[in-house]
Amino acid sequence: MIRHIVFLLIILIGYQSIKGQEKYWVFLKDKKFSAVDTHDYLDQKAKNRRKKIGFPINHYSDIPVCISYVDEVTSKADHILGVSRWFNAICVEAFEGQISEIKLLPYVVEVQPLKPVLHACKLDFKNKNINNLAERQISSLEGQVFQNKGLDGKGLRICVIDGGFKGASETPSLQHLFKNNQIIKTWDFHYKREDVYKYSEHGSAVLSCIAGKYQNQILGLAQSAEFLLARTERVAVENETEEVLWLMAMEWADANGADIINTSLGYASEEYFNYQMDGKTSIIARAANMAAKKGILVLVSAGNSGDSDWKYIATPADADSVLTIGAITSSGIHRSFSSFGPTADFRMKPNVVAFGDVMGASKKGISKTQGTSFSCPLVAGYAACVWQNYPEKTNMEIFELIEKSGSLYPYFDYAHGYGVPKASYYFKDEIIIPTFEIIRDGNTIKIELAENQEVHHGTQYMFMHVENDKFNYEGQTKKVLEKYKTILVHSKNPITINANDYKDKILRFHFNGYMNEIQL
Repeated sequence: MIRHIVFLLIILIGYQSIKGQEKYWVFLKDKKFSAVDTHDYLDQKAKNRRKKIGFPINHYSDIPVCISYVDEVTSKADHILGVSRWFNAICVEAFEGQISEIKLLPYVVEVQPLKPVLHACKLDFKNKNINNLAERQISSLEGQVFQNKGLDGKGLRICVIDGGFKGASETPSLQHLFKNNQIIKTWDFHYKREDVYKYSEHGSAVLSCIAGKYQNQILGLAQSAEFLLARTERVAVENETEEVLWLMAMEWADANGADIINTSLGYASEEYFNYQMDGKTSIIARAANMAAKKGILVLVSAGNSGDSDWKYIATPADADSVLTIGAITSSGIHRSFSSFGPTADFRMKPNVVAFGDVMGASKKGISKTQGTSFSCPLVAGYAACVWQNYPEKTNMEIFELIEKSGSLYPYFDYAHGYGVPKASYYFKDEIIIPTFEIIRDGNTIKIELAENQEVHHGTQYMFMHVENDKFNYEGQTKKVLEKYKTILVHSKNPITINANDYKDKILRFHFNGYMNEIQL
């Protein structure tokens, strides 16, 4: 078997060498001769969104790439994979000799090879039923609070970028979206057509976690939102072209008035390293930040690499202005497959978390599935309800509100972020009741639970992190976490810690809605 594999690899390597083609981004210095009124290009919702945040409707980034430049590059390349308005760039497939000619063109300022051998951090789809899981994935977010307030995402437009929406139009859990004409536009970026209802059920399950409904149980909170559906992923075969198509889909979503973008995917490879997950190395991380600048709330799955050698979040989850969503168990602690933060430049990721095991759309109705692919759309539906409640606020103000609604806020760590967003945050006065006390006795630190705290065996956790604010990163002092953990609280006996182990550190603890800290 090994010999056969080696032989196959030799053949493939030989084929690649003979073929000699590579993929490149060709960046241009200007948009000469490009003339377009973006008032005609942008959906009215896109114009309204930009007006609210003061972003120009006729912005340079929206002007098309110069058609004469595209034509000339096309004539010299073997194949054109995509054209980006935002980055004034053309993605080409070309031989080395062809790309050498392209580099000599007077309007070409830079040529960058695409990263090869990409993989998407997606899910395992399992057809197993779990009692009450659908109800719990909503109740964990306190979704009933939004329902009681009449908040269901109405007026918000959400773009879902995925690998296909097979069966979406037939599954009972999504029928209301089609019946009520809530699917506004669709586009398959692989085949350049409107039909996205093939190839993968992944997108259908994701969509159901935003707005699905099965019998009397909702699966996602944004029941009345509008949707744009974009297919950019090939689930069976992963390659670098998908990054290009993802960027195309982001520009398409912006032009068609998306308020929120959900993207349950992430990219990493042997050509990317963890230190490159800095929010600015990959073009799709930069594209995600560009979308945020245009007023879109972008949500990205943290990734399913937590129990792999890669371990950390992928791109574009590393982007600064992206709301990165991790996964937890039904007990409220980190799900083992959920990718960890921080970013390479030590920004806190994930931002928040949600259930990593959910009930999502399937051909017969709903089935159990798992992955941060589904944590993300649960929060996307939640975000639509928040924005409906605060229509005057900008995308980044909603971003901040969602973080502050986290069950652990202001505590955080690189597995749980600020915790699970809670709907009740927006409708009640914040009353923080101490649930524990920190007592120092010489070299011993005791964490004693308050008298009013009941202990339920096996279900309650205390969160602890250790902060070191003396870490130097590229000449700047950064506050980073050296350590964090969850402590199972199984009795009211004090938790003891040796103070000598944490000299000159800050220790923070969170339990049942209350945080306290001690400086050592």
